[in-house]
Amino acid sequence: MNKQYPYDPRSLHLIYSVLLIIQLIMTVVVLYSAKEDAVIQCSMNKISNYAIPSFVFGLAALGKGLWNKGLLTIEVEDDIDTKFEILTKIHIWQWVLVQLGTLMLLTFTLMESNFYYFMFALVNIIYFFTLRPKIFSLTGET
Repeated sequence: MNKQYPYDPRSLHLIYSVLLIIQLIMTVVVLYSAKEDAVIQCSMNKISNYAIPSFVFGLAALGKGLWNKGLLTIEVEDDIDTKFEILTKIHIWQWVLVQLGTLMLLTFTLMESNFYYFMFALVNIIYFFTLRPKIFSLTGET
């Protein structure tokens, strides 16, 4: 009755795709909503022009740190199922942190009608795109 099925890491592609689609839909919404009255403006007086992008890049760095720490944990682990579970968790945590930063930048783009934040959001989306699941390249499958 409580049969435990083998761990299937293919769901990573689905999770990644959903998060990427959320980012792209949010980008389209921002472009549609702010297309007429938004400007690119970087005022030296506004602390948010430096704090928000710095915080977002800090989230990306935190995600990369979690990734590296997780890979070190995988190296010392013996059980293959546990390795896959750790790999899945570090993928998802890294994606969530980068996703959070992108959504924050897109929100500030709408709130301030300033495409300055949008440019950083595009960089973050491109970075997210490079974070596709690497699990199959580790096992030799594509």
